[in-house]
Amino acid sequence: MIAGRRPTRGSRRLRPHNWLFRQGLAATLAFLLPVFAVLYFLTIPDGAWIVVLATQVATVALLAVAAILLVRTGIWVDANGITERGFFGAMVTVPLEAIGSIVVVHTYHGGGADTIPQLFVCDREGNQLIRLRGQFWSVENMDLIREELDVPVVELTESVTSRELLEKYPGLLYWFERRPVLAAALFCAAALAGGVLLYLGLALFGITSNGLR
Repeated sequence: MIAGRRPTRGSRRLRPHNWLFRQGLAATLAFLLPVFAVLYFLTIPDGAWIVVLATQVATVALLAVAAILLVRTGIWVDANGITERGFFGAMVTVPLEAIGSIVVVHTYHGGGADTIPQLFVCDREGNQLIRLRGQFWSVENMDLIREELDVPVVELTESVTSRELLEKYPGLLYWFERRPVLAAALFCAAALAGGVLLYLGLALFGITSNGLR
């Protein structure tokens, strides 16, 4: 992999599903609007609303940055290799000679009978280089990568669970998928730390579970 290299001229650009932005914006607004409405209701009588306003402005700025990053996300592919620009803007190029295979599989989603397609671009040791999941990328995008890259394609004919995929191809999954217990523990610790910091921040401005001081 080559970090920071831009895609070559003539590469075909793939974009995530268009509805991701609309769905994410709607969910964010549905959560934030009532939260800020309650905070304004609690703080306007004592004049502490300016803190809420500053927080709201910062939140809107972060959402705007997130929207820009999402729009810039993409994958470029041609016969010479594939380039990915992730959500946080990092760009990575994988030349064709570094690609060992493409693995295509359908995995069960949400504990039910529904499945989603996934495509993995792998190195010669079978480790994931670039991953396309059906929640974010279309089947047409995946087919285009298969057509453009002249490498062996391994396609599992039967749908598998995440555990079965881990057993067959351990190099395909992220670390938190390979170690779910550790990932859950770290997530809980982060959530607890965030809750403590939020409580301390509100207490600093006189907002507690008993109301304004």
